[in-house]
Amino acid sequence: MRELKLFDRTQPQTLQIGVLLLYLNAALAVLAVLFGGGLSIPVLLLDIVLPIGGAYGVANSRKLGYYAALLATGIPLLLLVYFALTVGISALFGAELLNVILTVVLFALFIHPHSRNYAKTWFH
Repeated sequence: MRELKLFDRTQPQTLQIGVLLLYLNAALAVLAVLFGGGLSIPVLLLDIVLPIGGAYGVANSRKLGYYAALLATGIPLLLLVYFALTVGISALFGAELLNVILTVVLFALFIHPHSRNYAKTWFH
């Protein structure tokens, strides 16, 4: 029987960093919910459950986990693009600049060719 793990050191560095950042984003979202208030179902699903499920699935070489990680990183990126198009791109260069950069980097880690090829070859 396979051992289930939270982190896999044998995966490419792009996936390793992506898994760690997904766990970190979920932990920060939990703190934001606890101290910022407002627990809605979309926030719970998008910011906490989906990233944890995706990171855990990727760490255990599951295709479903990889797709969950893509969703967990792609949906916030699409929301940022929508926000930039409706409000204006200059709104993203204020306090949200670090959030924009981290969202783009996290998505890029999972669509990087090393990540995609590894997932296509080794995930089941």
